[in-house]
Amino acid sequence: MHGDQRKRELDADIDHDVASALYASDPASFATHACAIVLLVVVYGGRAGEGPMPLVCVLLYGAAIWLSIGLWTWRRRRPLRFGARRWIELHALRNVALHSAPGLSVWFAFQHASAGLAAAHIVLLVALAALAYGANGLNLLNLRSAVMPLLLPAAALHLLQPEHGRLELGIALVIFIAAVDRLASQYRGLFRGIVEARVDQQRLAETIARQKSVIEEASIARTRFFAAASHDLRQPLHAIGLLAQSLTDRRASEAEREDTAQHIVGNVEALNHLFNQVLDLARIESGVTQVMPQHFHLSDVLARIERQFRPAAAAKGLALRIAPTTCVAFTDPVLLERVLVNLVANAVRYTERGAVWVGVRRAASRERCFVEVRDSGIGIAPQEHALVFEEFYQAPLAHRDGRQGHGLGLSTVRSLTHLLGCEPMLRSAPGRGTTMRVPVETGDASLVTASLVASPAMSAFIDGRRVLCVDDDPANLDALGALLARWGCVVRGCRDELAAVRAISEGFVPEVLFCDYRIDRHQTGIEAMQAVREALRRRGHNGLARVMITGDMTSPELAALAAEGVPVLHKPVTPTRLRRTLDALLQPHGQGHEAA
Repeated sequence: MHGDQRKRELDADIDHDVASALYASDPASFATHACAIVLLVVVYGGRAGEGPMPLVCVLLYGAAIWLSIGLWTWRRRRPLRFGARRWIELHALRNVALHSAPGLSVWFAFQHASAGLAAAHIVLLVALAALAYGANGLNLLNLRSAVMPLLLPAAALHLLQPEHGRLELGIALVIFIAAVDRLASQYRGLFRGIVEARVDQQRLAETIARQKSVIEEASIARTRFFAAASHDLRQPLHAIGLLAQSLTDRRASEAEREDTAQHIVGNVEALNHLFNQVLDLARIESGVTQVMPQHFHLSDVLARIERQFRPAAAAKGLALRIAPTTCVAFTDPVLLERVLVNLVANAVRYTERGAVWVGVRRAASRERCFVEVRDSGIGIAPQEHALVFEEFYQAPLAHRDGRQGHGLGLSTVRSLTHLLGCEPMLRSAPGRGTTMRVPVETGDASLVTASLVASPAMSAFIDGRRVLCVDDDPANLDALGALLARWGCVVRGCRDELAAVRAISEGFVPEVLFCDYRIDRHQTGIEAMQAVREALRRRGHNGLARVMITGDMTSPELAALAAEGVPVLHKPVTPTRLRRTLDALLQPHGQGHEAA
């Protein structure tokens, strides 16, 4: 499909250039044809016994020249009156009219016994044909509409009256016509290649210019973002430093210390929110964000949303209403929750009075439903609907608080929903609030294996599982090992690849491998994973679930690993995300997720 479109565009460019070339060469042809009329008048006008036919031929020839001049003038004055293809067709009709009169005039030479006169007339026609080749060779239609009326009558007369050596000249004329057609074909092929190269070069230049413009705009936007973000990072950090110092003041009362601690928590949450937005953006752009769908109750995600945002809504005097639902979804609950977090955060941020409503609506088809976030806030103008999903874009507001977002929330929503295979829908108007709707594939309640809000201890999929952890940071290794041990796993921690292989040789056969990506300066977690898998193969064990943990966002190795289906978790990894990943890998319907 793309190739057909490119061919059509190329043909349009060629037609434009051909039309320009055809009409650009016309002035020279006008002078040549005027000279040809003079010659015809001189040669045949004064001969007795010719009758009125030479005069009629000359008058038709002159009228055709004036018609050609009129067409040329019309195109110069109104070039956009027709498309390039239509101008080419009109030029071909003009060629027929212009070259028919001199082509048919060869009949007058055949009425005389003088072979020299016929030969001189043929020379004139061949000269006009050569001019027509130079002016019309770029287009087959125009070339034939000029050469054929000029030479075919002469060739036919010579072939039909073969006396006095005319047969040979007739054959020569036919060969000449074929040669001109053949040479013009090669000429057109060369011209097409030149135009194609020029068009490709022009498009490349346009693409580079567009990319440069996009890069410049992105650079400006990122500069503005980081300027604002650095301010928002400095502000809470500065406040946290002062507040933390005030906690050491022994003269402060318990109530004052409690109030100070709450202020610290609020500033930490502001930092965490900004950090998560930047982290989400980096993960999505790196191409390593993975979708791990599972069947779950949407009410679990909505309950988590309610717990997170009810305090912020209450602080602004807003009602946060979460509609009860029994709908089961089949998608990635973590990514969906991040989508809803951004939507509800925006709703609370830009709503001063009224309520924020979050609920699930059934679709016409049973295969999906819609998670909807609706507010009674300031709304978004129709012309801003497409723009608000762009990175760093912020709709102009009459009274904007410098701390009200950085233009990342809705762009993250769009990117995450695209990963989930759907498109967010926006309905909003100034002063009438905003409704955001996210399509979700419905799931099967019989396949729900665990609650997203229940205590991890209630899920037994990982109890007793043997887990090998590889990380060169002792603190990270101890923390991960302690967490897994509390969940009932049998854990073995190793600082590097050699220790991991040694553990296997000592009889520890892991079912799950957690590996950090940056183990040391000379080794990556991918190499350690390969060594562990090979050590297990040598002992006849071919099943191993692998999980990579990293703070790296740009490595192509990680993107390739994610494409294989290996979970890549980006630091900081929450226990909830870690537990869901393990459940997805080890529960009965997910055991085949990764095989050694």
